[in-house]
Amino acid sequence: MRLGRPARAAIIGLALTLGAVACSTGGSTTPSAAPSASAGGLEKTKIKVATLPAIDSAAIYVAIDQKLFEKEGLEVTPQVVQAAPEAIPMLVKGEIDAMFGNYVSMFQAHDKQALKLRILAEGSRAAPDSLSIMALPNSPIKTAKDLEGKTINVNVLHNFQELALTQVLKANNVDPAKIKYVQVTFQNIMPSWKGGQIDAAYLGEPMVTAATSSMGARKILDPASGPAAEFPISGYVSTQDWYDKNPKTAAAFQRAIHNAAKLMENNREVVAKVLPNFTQIDAATAATVTFPYFSSNDNPVRLQRVADWMLEAKWLTKAIDVKSLMSATTSG
Repeated sequence: MRLGRPARAAIIGLALTLGAVACSTGGSTTPSAAPSASAGGLEKTKIKVATLPAIDSAAIYVAIDQKLFEKEGLEVTPQVVQAAPEAIPMLVKGEIDAMFGNYVSMFQAHDKQALKLRILAEGSRAAPDSLSIMALPNSPIKTAKDLEGKTINVNVLHNFQELALTQVLKANNVDPAKIKYVQVTFQNIMPSWKGGQIDAAYLGEPMVTAATSSMGARKILDPASGPAAEFPISGYVSTQDWYDKNPKTAAAFQRAIHNAAKLMENNREVVAKVLPNFTQIDAATAATVTFPYFSSNDNPVRLQRVADWMLEAKWLTKAIDVKSLMSATTSG
């Protein structure tokens, strides 16, 4: 079965999603006083937020569409960038107020003291079966253990795909050191797989479904299972300086994002409605594509996993206390 236009569009959207989460930034920070949910007027009522053309950033668009920012007294203008690093100088110069990015890259930059970071609100977490390690029908790979000594593709080396899978491999008695990762662009995954350049494919939806139905591919392992269940991927951040100057605005933004996520938990239609506005996913595909989890609250314990695993992998030079980077939760 060949992919029709909706499926191809969804693959493009997936590529943007995973490619986007390969890029962001972070920095050292010091704790500041928590904003009060019942405090008076906002320091700023109009803010600009850099976003990505990815499903993961849907909450901000749902919050706009459902007038959740308006209820908080905020006017939020999204500014789409193709990769989060484009937004870093904009954030530093004060051209935008906040941005959307992934935690792995943010913590790496924090470790290098590239930017004083403040996490305003969590964004997305990996959902079951949204990612899959797959083998072709004639492959000798039958179980997770068979992956040892094999080559697997990732979109970007040393990022969330590899970090999450490492923990799942260990939980399945597989030595992660015996896996070879190669960086392969999304449009080249299928040719590389069929041509034998990779032994197993690291896929996301809708490519999982397409590979199963058109190629008879078999699922070997879910990278978002076991210890990596609900793996935190991305969030909304600003600088510590901006947060210190605008604590009430930051709290209002967080409440709107959390309320959007609560709405999205039980109503996928509100997500599908906005996706064509900022991704290349059309309405037909948006109605069926697998979504990540959207976070309606912030959990430092959950997010600490990312930093701890990065330290274990020697992707950080020192431990990070994630709670010190997070804003106090003001949502109900």
